[in-house]
Parts: sequence; structure tokens; C-alpha cells
Amino acid sequence: MDQNHDANDTIEKYDLKVKSKPKYGVILQLHHTVRGRRIRFSSASFDDIHEKLACADNVGNIFILDFADLKFWKLASQGPCTALHFYPNKLDTLIVANKNYDIHFMDIESGSISFTLSGHSAPVKHISYSNSKMNNLLTASAAEAILWELTNYTKYFTLNTYSGAQIQQIMFTPAGDYLVSCFQNDTVQIWRHETMKSLKQIIPSELKHMKSIAFTMNGRAMAMAGLSPTLILFSMDTWKALVSIDLTKYNISGVQLVSFIPQVFDGGSNKILGVLSSDCILYMINVETLKVIHNIRCESSGIRNFIVSPSGKYFLCILQLGEVNVYNTSCVLDLAKVSKDKIIVPTPAHINPPYKIQSKNDLHTKLEVEKRMRTCMDSVRLRRILMQYGEYPEKFRSVIWRSLLVTPRNKIAYSTLVDKGIHTAFKDIEKQFTIHSTITLKSLKRLLSCLAHWCPLFGVLKFLPGFVFPFVKVLHKDPLLLFECVATVLMNQCQLWFEYAPFPPLSILAIIENILAEHDQQLLDHYCELGITSQIYALKILETAFSEVLTCSEWLILWDHIVSNEPSFILMAVVSYNIIQKNAIRRLTTYKQLENFFHKQNPLDKKSFLKKTYYLLNETPEDIHPRRFLNSFVSLEKGISYQQFSGYPKATICLKLARKERKKNKSERYTLKDLTTKSQEREIRCRFKNNESDIDSNTELSNDDNFGTEEKLYKSTRREAFQNNGDIIKRSVKDDLIESIMCPATVQLKRSKKVLKSNKREDISERAESISKKNKKANQNNQLEKAVEKLLFDGSNTETSRT
Repeated sequence: MDQNHDANDTIEKYDLKVKSKPKYGVILQLHHTVRGRRIRFSSASFDDIHEKLACADNVGNIFILDFADLKFWKLASQGPCTALHFYPNKLDTLIVANKNYDIHFMDIESGSISFTLSGHSAPVKHISYSNSKMNNLLTASAAEAILWELTNYTKYFTLNTYSGAQIQQIMFTPAGDYLVSCFQNDTVQIWRHETMKSLKQIIPSELKHMKSIAFTMNGRAMAMAGLSPTLILFSMDTWKALVSIDLTKYNISGVQLVSFIPQVFDGGSNKILGVLSSDCILYMINVETLKVIHNIRCESSGIRNFIVSPSGKYFLCILQLGEVNVYNTSCVLDLAKVSKDKIIVPTPAHINPPYKIQSKNDLHTKLEVEKRMRTCMDSVRLRRILMQYGEYPEKFRSVIWRSLLVTPRNKIAYSTLVDKGIHTAFKDIEKQFTIHSTITLKSLKRLLSCLAHWCPLFGVLKFLPGFVFPFVKVLHKDPLLLFECVATVLMNQCQLWFEYAPFPPLSILAIIENILAEHDQQLLDHYCELGITSQIYALKILETAFSEVLTCSEWLILWDHIVSNEPSFILMAVVSYNIIQKNAIRRLTTYKQLENFFHKQNPLDKKSFLKKTYYLLNETPEDIHPRRFLNSFVSLEKGISYQQFSGYPKATICLKLARKERKKNKSERYTLKDLTTKSQEREIRCRFKNNESDIDSNTELSNDDNFGTEEKLYKSTRREAFQNNGDIIKRSVKDDLIESIMCPATVQLKRSKKVLKSNKREDISERAESISKKNKKANQNNQLEKAVEKLLFDGSNTETSRT
């Protein structure tokens, strides 16, 4: 340990100008020029507690920037500097490692050196401080690492390496419990800080040429990366790899340095990882979603190193030309939200770069960016791209579809539909479809309910869930765009589908059959021989929007072309699919085989399929071309409500709704046996009443007391007669009902004969009819009187014989 007091007594401080509205998030740009010669910065360190930054150039000048007081000053040179680190436990103390392998403790206000530690055999590249109670300092070169006891400034532990296994990076974990180092032989070694015993050795087989490691603030996760395009996230709790990320999908061929970027409300479980690629580009990757949210590059000079402040408030990039760009993290992340794919090109004001600099009128707000995108996404230009590459980029597909379908983004109108809740027709849709993802199920229910609230027709169509499901899988992240895209497709590509609802669209099927007959009569003849109609080879494809017969990638490519062309394109695609699959279809000889063929994915040459579709679109005669019968494209209107959907029979909806209402209101349900019994009882009661009234009206009895016994006898006899008569009536009614149920044709024949007889009687005059009726009634009365007299006579004879 050496003590040194050589320093300037007075240090002049200068005003620091920090950009209040930073462009690209750069609040400060540093460069150092001496007599026209550029001096490069080599290392830097942040002090978050006191809002300070220390930067050192390769000559040995150290600059201190105070963001709290907006001042900066220069400290006296102590030789070229290799590493910097603020001393957390001492105010205004900076730990400086120089090329003489010494470590100085420097006062940043006066520039004086209080202590110097010696013992390294190579330039120190890494300085780390333990936040534990042990209060140790770690300094390391490529050859060795030394733990210093700061209470008495002595060596606590020395780690020596050998050739081929030199230290790439070494540090304490944030809590100070472990010491972790990665070596050139692609191993990671973990020691327990208290005992310095080896705890774990990690040898990732997928990772080669390891260069860097980083920890989250809570110390529970570690990131490992190297020159191979692989990033590994490792759990410090379970000592197992969490995920291995292939960086080639981000166009990252290798990694020089990784560091987590803390945020205010992430609770220490940092989600954003800064990755400095071997191409000198800084990428910000969300390790939760595994997506690149932003990247920073400078075309004038690549990024050589980047350093993040402990709290994540600032970070800086040291460029290869020696400049330093200091960024405000929150400004950079806000810019990333506005334009995720925008590339930052920070340019120092004093440089005239050879590349084109973006103008001051660059668009930064969301509305301006969208406006600029709309002007760039002209439909003609997009079709040109589509014809050249065959499909749209997956990254921009939703934006391009939105532009081509001219969706109005009616948020108020859409929220009105959503507020109506789930439609009754789709409350139990999970019973009809097996959907494992609850997010997809909710999106499907919401979309179908909005469509049903917009137009009642969509609440009764059985094929609609299968038609919209692939759109839900693709656009579920933006529910408004999903609804407006599907509604626009139903208005345009699905014209004439609903004019005979709920019956098949005969007009559309006839158009498809005519096109097939025009371009491949033999295939149509094959369908006719097997009894296959257009409801099998065309309607099944349309009702599922091609999702049953195409793979996911094929479906996306096809719908790129459908939304980019006129509404008749989808009908041409149906005919094209049949013609392209002609060889396979001709080998199928039964109705069942062909029906199954159009319900499964079959091998398909995408280029031939699309080429044939465009051929049919351009070469079909005008007299049978679908565009003759279909209207041109119509988009949804912008406003507080969507226009009404028409083109379907309203009676269909009324009939289906009435049936549902009747089923809902029906409280009692009877079996056939119950209905038969009730009908029999009703008929018996009716006939019994009629006969009783006839008998009472035509029967008169004497009130003389001498005939009391005869009257009792008469009443009992009459009751028995009525009972017998009732039994006869019951049997006849029952026979009639059974005959009508078991032999409806016979009953109908009898009824028809009765109708013929009644027609003949109509020729007779009304007078003759009335006379015959009177005579018949009189005869019935006479017969009844004779029966009663006979009963009375028999009763009197029996009485005299008894006496």
C-alpha cells in the first residue's frame, strides 16, 4: 500500500449542458480533442447515489460529470486507465486501475490519491464490490483475481489461472453471496463468498467462446453469452438453465457483452437485457417475450462497449472512434414503444458523417408514424412487393392487412358492441370446439358476439365459428383490428353467401361450377359420376376459409393474396385448388373418400396453386366471371357506429328466433301416451254431454205418487243404459284414435270418402236435408219411447207377480 498526495489543489469546474428533450434518448455526447487530435475514451463508471459519471480516456485524463449540479471537471492524469469503479462506502472516492497494474483510490473533488493497492501481474480489467457485510473488493486481470479486505487494505484471496483458461469476466452477485467467473475454456465457476469454496461449475454445451455474464438485480437469474449465436438464461435458485435462445433469428451472429437494464417497477427481476453484438450493435431484448424491443447503432462508428448505471436510469455507449453517448433509459424505452423497429443513429454535432442523417422533421409520435406508414403502404406498391416475394413479411402482416382492408379503427363503435357482453348463441361454444388456450377462446367468443350484435344473421350461422377461427389465431393481439378485418371480409369476399340463408348459397356455387366447367370439364364429369356436388368440393372449403385444407403458412400466404385482390379472387382460389389436386381426386372412387378429402390437409405446391388462381382470374370469360355478379370492394365507414350489414333474408332470422322463443317458453312436455289419453277423455266427455241432453229433452215422466216404485226402477234402468252407452262410446273413440295413430293412411282414405259423399249431398236441396234430419230425429225419439215403455211394462209385470 502506498500513500500519495500529488494532485492539483484547485480544480476548475465547468457548466454541463444536458438535453432536456433528447433526440433518440441521447442526453449527452462526449468527445475530447487536444490540439486537433482526437483522444479516445476507454472506460467509465456511474455513481447513482450522487448522480455522477466518471469517464477516462486512453491518455489518462479522467472527467467527472455531475448531473445533479450540472457541472463537469477534469482530474489530473495518472497514466492510462484500464478500469474505473466508484467506491460505494466512501463519498467522492473513485477506484482507478492503471496500466502499471496498480489500483488507486482517488478523491474526485481534489484529484488526490489516498491509497494504492499493488499485486497484479497484468492490467486490471474488472472491478467489483461486495454488498455483503464482508466489505470486500474484487479486482481481476486476465491472469488472476484478487480479493481485498478493505478494512485494512490487505489481500484476502488470490485466484490464479493458467493459459487457455484465462478470465473473461468476474464479479460478485448483487447480494454479494457468490463470486462468479467465466473463463476462456467456456466454463462458469461459482464460489461461495464466505468460504471461497467452489460451489458449482457450469459447462454449457451449446455455448462456445463465452465472453460475458450478467445478473438481474435480485440475483436470481444469470445471462451467459459468447461469440456463438446463443444466449442462455440460468436460474441461481435451481441451478438449472431456464431457456436457451437462438440469436440468429434476431440477426445476431455473436455477442461481446451482456448486461441487464433495470427499470423502476420491475422489482429487481429485470426483463430487458442489453446485448452488444459482434457487429457492434446494441440490442435490447425482452427476455420475457423473447423479442427485440429496440436496437442502437451508429453507422459512423460501431459500439465498442456499453455500461449501465446500477439503478438503470442511464446507460452509455463507448464508440470505436472514442466518443461517448450517454442515454436516458426511460426516453429510449418510450421511443421503443412508439417505433419498435426504428434504428437509432446518434451523430455527434461536430462530425460531418459520410452517411445520410435523418432530418429534424423526423416523426416521433404514434399518429405521425401511422400517417407516414399509410402513405408508404400504397396498395399498388404492396401488391408489387407481394408479386415479387410471394407473401408479406410476418412482422408487418397485420399492419399491411389493416392498410389493404382500410379498417377505420372505430373504437367507440367497437366498444359499444363489446359492452353488450357475450351473445347467448356463443355462451357455450367451448362445448362445440376443443380450444386449449383460454386467451384464444375468449377472443373467439368476443369476436362472434360482436358480429352477432352487429348483425343478427351471424348469431344463427353454424359455420361462422369455423370461418373466423384462423383469423382469431393470427390477429388476437389486436381485438379491434380482428373484428374490423373479419367484418370487412364478410362484406366483400363473402358477397352473396347469405341470400338464401340458412340454405346453401346457390348463386355462388353455380358460379364456381360454371368456372370449373369452363376450365376443366373432365374433373366436373368425374364429380357428376360420383354424385359429388359443389356443396362438397366448394362450399366446405369456403365455410372454413381454407383452414381445413391448408397448413398455417399456406393459409397466411393465400390470404395475403385474397385481401390484396378483388372479391372474386377467393372463388377462383376454390376452383384452382380443385384443379391443382386433380390427379389425387381422380383416384378417389367413392363419395365418402371425396368428402373426407376436402376435410383434411393435402400436399400442395403453393406456387402452382397461386399461379393457377391468377390464371383463372385473368382468363375466365366475362359472361361467367364472378366480378360480373359481385360488387367492388367496400370498406367499413369511419364514425361512432358501423353501417348495417344487408343482403340476407330477414325472415330467416325471425323464424329461427321464434323457434328459440317457443322452446324457451314451453313449460310442459307430454309424451304421445299422455296426449292420446287426454284426447280420449275430451272426446268422451263431449259425446256423453250431447247424449244426456238429448235424452233429458225427449223424456217426460209422470209425477203421480202411485208410480213411485216404477220411477225408481226407471231411474236405475236409465243409469245402467247410460253406463252401457258410455262404455260403447269410450270403446269407439279409443278405436278411432288407435286407428288414426297406427294406420294414418286408412283414416285419411275414410275421411276422403266422407268428403266425396258430402260433396254429393251438396247437390240436394236444403229443404230435403232439413226434412231428412227431422225424420231421423223423430225415429230416434220413437225408438227411445218404445224402449222406455217396454221397461215400464216389464217393471209393472214383475211387481204384480210379487204381490
